[in-house]
Amino acid sequence: MLSIELGGRLNPASTVRRASTLADFDRLYEEFAAPIFNYVLRMVGDRDRAADITQDTFIKAYRKIDSLTDEHSTRSWLYRIATNTAIDEMRRRRWVRLPDADGEREHEQPDDAPGPEAQVMAAALDERVQRALLQLRPNHRQCLLLSDLEDMSAQQIGEIMDLSYGAVRTLLCRARGEMRRHLAAEGMVR
Repeated sequence: MLSIELGGRLNPASTVRRASTLADFDRLYEEFAAPIFNYVLRMVGDRDRAADITQDTFIKAYRKIDSLTDEHSTRSWLYRIATNTAIDEMRRRRWVRLPDADGEREHEQPDDAPGPEAQVMAAALDERVQRALLQLRPNHRQCLLLSDLEDMSAQQIGEIMDLSYGAVRTLLCRARGEMRRHLAAEGMVR
């Protein structure tokens, strides 16, 4: 167990607080590690990057766990940290760009390396759906994933994305329209 010494003596209150924080964090990690990883994986389309971002998310969450005051907002709080961490990483990283089939648009090249997570995703999402999802604008992809896959309300999405309820509804409508167009190009919808 970790403890904090003050003036050469053990501070029992600090030790108890630290133990409580570790227990809270352990519960938080157990409950949200897999969903956060899957969410980030769908955001960035690369297993290794998603694992790094997930790890960074939980490091940041651990450092700020004392700022979490409302247990009911834990999910939104953690997804917001994950979202911001993913966006920051995408801004820092140089993107590999490939021209789209029509040569006009560009998109990030997804990691094609097979692995356990890729196999699970393949069962859950058709390859064409994932390809269409990765072609969405990042904020459209984020909004669509939070709504349709993470089953969050517009208000929860607004808390994570720092948008009003109305802005989330508009963004979600546009994201679904964009997704529909990409799926039509894949021959999945008419």
